[in-house]
Formats: sequence, C-alpha cells, structure tokens
Amino acid sequence: MIRHLLRNRRGAATIEFALLTVFFLGVMLVALDIGTYLIQRSALRQAVSAAATSSFAQRETVSYAAIPDYVRRAARAPATALVTTTCNGSAVCTNSARSCACLSRTATYVPAASCGVPCSGSGMAAGATSGYYLKISASYAYQPLVLPRGLLTASSISESATVRLQ
Repeated sequence: MIRHLLRNRRGAATIEFALLTVFFLGVMLVALDIGTYLIQRSALRQAVSAAATSSFAQRETVSYAAIPDYVRRAARAPATALVTTTCNGSAVCTNSARSCACLSRTATYVPAASCGVPCSGSGMAAGATSGYYLKISASYAYQPLVLPRGLLTASSISESATVRLQ
C-alpha cells in the first residue's frame, strides 16, 4: 500500500503549483511594501523640496506657518507627520529684522555681521556666503503592510532641505 502511494504521481503538479503560488505571493507582497516605502519617501522628498523652492521664490514674505500643512498635503503624509521650520538654527523665523549667519560644514550656524559676505574661519566651506537660512524638516512613521517594522532601512521616513533666503 505504501509503495503504491509513493509511486502514484497524480496530484503532484497541483501541490507544486500551490507551494509556488504561496511563495510567489509572499515575494510580491514584500515587493509591494518596498515599493510603497520608496514612493512615500520620494513624495516627501519632493514636497520638502517644493516647499523650499516656494519659500525661496517668496523670500521676502515667506509664510512660515503654512509650510507644515503645505508639506503634508503635497506629500500626502498623515496628519501626524512632524514638519518643522528653523531659521539659522532657531525655531523663530521672521520676514523682517533677519539676523545673518554662516552655515558650517557640520551644519551649525555661526553668526555673521551682515548677509551676502563670504564666510571665513575654521569649519566653513570654501566659497560659503552668509545669509538667512531656512531649514525644512519632515518625518513620519512608515507603516509596512507585510514586513516587520525596522526591516527596511528605517521605520520612519525623513527628509530635510536648507535654502538661503537672504
């Protein structure tokens, strides 16, 4: 009886098909997760970049309070997405009486006497110019569909852009 069952090949193709289908479906779901992550990261990058470009175009009258909502809407990010704006390293941004600074190689701001003058000193990039720098940062938690959290590069999506307004 057992020898008869071992020699019987009927239904083998069905079992192979079922096993391969499950494997293929798993691979497709992982690819979907990775693709969704990359699309969301790209959308956030484009939204932050667009906000920086828009701020530069309106550098005399930037609406700093509107930037977070703009980035969230443009990236189709969740309402819980954290979007911050800083100017020369300070959370207070203004359109008048702006203080100027030099942006160092370590992304810190060194106060400068006036805007538009070459930055000098240790830690300054060659050819750097003092100005009023706006930094836009955005991040939110990525919710994978299949993969365990943290299996992708990071469990959150983060982007930032710095633009010199003055």
